[in-house]
Amino acid sequence: MSRCRSCGDECGSSCCDICRIVAPHISGQNPEWITDEATVHQVTEELGHPGPCGSVTMEAQHAGGFEVKAVIQPNRIWSAVRKLHSPEIGWSVNQMPEHADIGGVRSQLPIWEIDEEDCDIIESGLVTGVDQNRIRKLQIGGTLPDGSHLCWIDGSFYIEGIPLKLPYRGLSKLLKRKRGVGSVNWKLLLLSVSMASTSDSTIGRRRGRRDMRSRRGGVHPVAMMLMNGASEPPEMLADRIHRFMRLRGFNFDFAGAYGDWGKYDSQWFEDTSWMMSWESVGRIGPREASRLLVPQTLCINNGKLQLRVRRDHGWRKLEVESHPEVWAKLATWALHPTNSRPHKRLRCLQQRLFANSDSVGVLSKEDKKGIGYLRGIVSGNSNVVIDRKHRWFEVTGSSGCRYRVVPEIRGALKRFTVSGIGHVSGHRREEEIPEGYEFDPRHWGRHRTQDICIDELPELRRLVLGDALGTTILALLDDTQSQQFIHTVAGYIRDATPRETDPAVAVLRQAEDLRFRLRNNLAENRTRRYTELFPQLWSVLLRCPLAERLEFTAMSPLRPNLTFDGCETEFSTAGMLERRVIYMMLGASGWTRERSEEEVRGFQRVYIRTGTGPQRLASLVEEFAALLESELSVNERVRLVANPAWAYFERDNPGICALLPGTNQRLG
Repeated sequence: MSRCRSCGDECGSSCCDICRIVAPHISGQNPEWITDEATVHQVTEELGHPGPCGSVTMEAQHAGGFEVKAVIQPNRIWSAVRKLHSPEIGWSVNQMPEHADIGGVRSQLPIWEIDEEDCDIIESGLVTGVDQNRIRKLQIGGTLPDGSHLCWIDGSFYIEGIPLKLPYRGLSKLLKRKRGVGSVNWKLLLLSVSMASTSDSTIGRRRGRRDMRSRRGGVHPVAMMLMNGASEPPEMLADRIHRFMRLRGFNFDFAGAYGDWGKYDSQWFEDTSWMMSWESVGRIGPREASRLLVPQTLCINNGKLQLRVRRDHGWRKLEVESHPEVWAKLATWALHPTNSRPHKRLRCLQQRLFANSDSVGVLSKEDKKGIGYLRGIVSGNSNVVIDRKHRWFEVTGSSGCRYRVVPEIRGALKRFTVSGIGHVSGHRREEEIPEGYEFDPRHWGRHRTQDICIDELPELRRLVLGDALGTTILALLDDTQSQQFIHTVAGYIRDATPRETDPAVAVLRQAEDLRFRLRNNLAENRTRRYTELFPQLWSVLLRCPLAERLEFTAMSPLRPNLTFDGCETEFSTAGMLERRVIYMMLGASGWTRERSEEEVRGFQRVYIRTGTGPQRLASLVEEFAALLESELSVNERVRLVANPAWAYFERDNPGICALLPGTNQRLG
């Protein structure tokens, strides 16, 4: 039986089911990227067995003895890499670039160099409030030993006008060397290092419910560059590869990254060994590029070229030795196709050579213990199902509720997500989950899950990922008890658990819901106002006795602005259109404005009824009702009522008489 390449546990394949889900988020290494023992042995032979050296340490036990502990020294590894015979880096020393010196400008440029104060300016990114002479010096730049011009402008480095990511601190160390500097093609070397260190710097993208930056690598930078010669616009290519990557379970936005590759030309590197190795790959399109994935290897942080390697206590980023041959070899290996021998050599260096040889797999001892703890919980438990296709865990709690636990990196404080997926006795979708639906926005609406917020407290954050997942799954398995401490789980259990309901109560709730919807129906409110309330106010105006007064003040949200002295009728207007309609209604029913009374009361718009108006009111009603027609239609095409507005108003004058039932009160 073979051993798992990640945790070293015995399994039937090269990677166990637990590590296929969890290990990529710990180590940044997919199972297919982990080197086998034969490759490790071969690379170790090539490098001359740069094994550990002895280190005397204090024994942390009883009577204070001493012990000799084997320690891997990075300098021994870099020395072995430097001494390794590698003819594929001939491109970095045998081809010197040609530079045109128009007007003798290049010959007048100083030699490129920076000091610590320059580095502080570059790292801060500030150009105001600092020494402008230094800013000008960085912008002017200088020449490298091969004649290439290098400068720093607006937060970016440029070599011969080409943007690049530059390990400027390491380069400064390199240029101080006495030997092996003048024969280097610095332009080609620095551009290659810039490309090799960008596979892990793709930008995480927000995708609706989730915002994740994966640690599982990215598209090979050479594959991105080779797509630059396609006939499609860069934005369309970036969108296509983005969709292909989502279907493969990766979440990256390549629009910004592809914009950088649009400034790179593959012809610049046509004579390099790593570029020649891509001739066998063939044409590169979005679909092909999305399959050419690489793990995180080289990166540039704070002006230092670093390699992400596995140490005895986990994964670390170590600064690469500042030597042109070491840079050229690592860049060459990183820029070869993923399945090529040089790239496997780099992965072997990354995964195994910087850790003690007695450690099996690519995980630290603590992470392996965490994986073992998680395996003990999951294995043989019928309430925990491993979804191998989508790489997550499905848990059934003691309450009958079901959960999905997905390991993923979502910011500095989020290592996994928990979603509710229904109840064992409730409705549960049985159809097959579409391929990549978690990563394709087209499926989000059709297969919606309920995210449950479970914050990782400091106690949980101190645990490795395997222990944290195991602890969370245990809590979900006994969710009836866990809900006392995790309020979001308690809320989900209340929502997801089916409840028996009294039929009479269900009918009452349905009626209440219908009444609520009716009260908040804007179309219904408008129809009732202009076909019932305004006609009722019209009937009051027609029936009031002579000498009756009313106050028609400014609109107020706190009280009605139309009140009568002799009855309880009140009305509130909403807008200038309604005021105009009421002005016309007052004039048609015999009401006139009494300015002397306004001075006495201190209010504007006091009306008194001095007449009853004409007997036949049809023409007057049609005139003011015409103003309401626009309010009884939607988009000037769809009417809310079948009849015209005037049909709801009295057109025969009833004269002075008692008010109609339901009108001696507040109307609207």
